[in-house]
Amino acid sequence: MKLSAIGTGDPEVGRSGGRHEEGERAVRESGAAWTVLRPSSFAANSLGWAAAVRAGEPVPHLTGDGASGVIDPHDIAEVAVAALLDAGHGGRTYTLTGPEAISVPGQAAVLAAVLGRPVGTRDLTPDEARTFLRTVWGFDDTRADHALAGMRYVRDGGNALVTEDVPRVLGRPARSFRQWAEDHQGAFRAA
Repeated sequence: MKLSAIGTGDPEVGRSGGRHEEGERAVRESGAAWTVLRPSSFAANSLGWAAAVRAGEPVPHLTGDGASGVIDPHDIAEVAVAALLDAGHGGRTYTLTGPEAISVPGQAAVLAAVLGRPVGTRDLTPDEARTFLRTVWGFDDTRADHALAGMRYVRDGGNALVTEDVPRVLGRPARSFRQWAEDHQGAFRAA
């Protein structure tokens, strides 16, 4: 099994998808049974906003109007288990998304509704985004470049995709960002 990323192989993603392309190729050429999972943006990525939300500060917004089929990591895990336990998933590539494409401001609005208080966003220029990635998240230049390419892909609409792969594999709808936010609201509440 290979946990890859949405957009792998798409020339618009560029070098940021290269590491996943190599991994996908390796599992396909291994001679073993394989399944590739290409999840969209993880809902859990928004936990990186928790300190700002608890402090009443706006969350950093690096993707413009771009939306993503944000997925609950539990859905990814359940699909992985299904693929490992049922040989019928061998030789398949699944693009895993939540049930809707949602932007960062949309995610902030959902958090605001769940928390019962405003959650704002702060747009970052590409230079500000690079600085944020390096200083706040500790990325080196290469990792920052890959992240910025992925964010550009989202900003340009490349990630505004919703698939039926989660419902098809699990026999139930994918969990929404709101469901994830309700389950994790404690991380965003002030102590």
